Amino acid sequence: MLMVQWDWSSLPHCISSAKRCVATIVTSMLRLHPLDQRKQKILKAVVDEYVSTAEPVGSHLIAGRHQLGVRSATIRNEMAELSEMGYLRQPHTSAGRIPSDLGYRFYVDRLMDAAVLPYAEAQRARRLLALRTAEVELLLEHTCRILSDLARYTSVASQPKVKEAVVRHVSVVRVGRNKVLAVIVLDNGRAIHGILDVPQESHALDTVKTTNYLRAKLSGSEVSTLSAESFEEDPEAPRDATALAKQIIKLIIDQAEAEEEADIHFGGTSYMMQQPEFKNPERLEAVLSILDQKRALYKLFSSVMGPEVTVLIGRENPVEEMVECSFVGAKYRIGGKIAGTVGVMGPTRMDYRRAISAVESVARNLETLLNGLSAL
Repeated sequence: MLMVQWDWSSLPHCISSAKRCVATIVTSMLRLHPLDQRKQKILKAVVDEYVSTAEPVGSHLIAGRHQLGVRSATIRNEMAELSEMGYLRQPHTSAGRIPSDLGYRFYVDRLMDAAVLPYAEAQRARRLLALRTAEVELLLEHTCRILSDLARYTSVASQPKVKEAVVRHVSVVRVGRNKVLAVIVLDNGRAIHGILDVPQESHALDTVKTTNYLRAKLSGSEVSTLSAESFEEDPEAPRDATALAKQIIKLIIDQAEAEEEADIHFGGTSYMMQQPEFKNPERLEAVLSILDQKRALYKLFSSVMGPEVTVLIGRENPVEEMVECSFVGAKYRIGGKIAGTVGVMGPTRMDYRRAISAVESVARNLETLLNGLSAL
């Protein structure tokens, strides 16, 4: 008799995955129902009003503020049909309607006006971003602050990974009797530097010849393939160059391992606290805790498929704690290769037009700056 032992510890994950699967199927089915022009105008009006006020929207408000050419009773009937179709929902029986995840998705895909930042704001962000070009880490921290202020939501960004880069440039400069400064530039704009020891008898160390040798040996090497132990002794190398090469490789590897603990930047957490949806401390804590969960953020970043802006709404998010949130993100590239992700997170009642335009603008400007750094 075949006995099957169930791993009960995986049950919560399976239930969560099943819920997302069902939600995806239902969403796809609902999208088969076309919306006529009137329903589209009403849905757009409800989303715009709710994003602005954070209050359920009634038919009288729509009739008074939007010139639809029909009475409030007609709008009320249309809103009821939109609710039955899954585009709106009613939080309380006596309240107006608010958009559902499907309603937001239809709005973003079909109804939203073109996402363009005001020219003055875009220019100001570009100037501020250009002020920090020395180090990638500082640039990304600066980027998150700028993006949060532009979009008015919490921002996150992942930095280019050292272990996925290629060594472009190596140089050593003597900075003391038995010390040299080693600088390694990677093809993704990252720079690694450190003070290394040389033997006491190396007073005649030729840093020019050593630099040329190290460039010849290490330039073009993928970081993931480097190993200090496998670096062979070379009788034709300048004095102490082989020993320095091993120290430099260790320096690079140590940096690649250290970045696993601190390669995500975020800013603007105060914007999340300002949202009415998160006035409850427990709900706010659950959402903000995502910023401390690197695995959750990596899952979120992996859902952003390319350089074009991706919008994840509510249960479309792969992170369970974000079922009441939306994420707007984009990949940025260096040398034509995807290097990282930048985006904003907030409630599903998000100003998607502003968020999308802010992420798009900042991602492209960041890309330009990082490509400039990698070319230095």
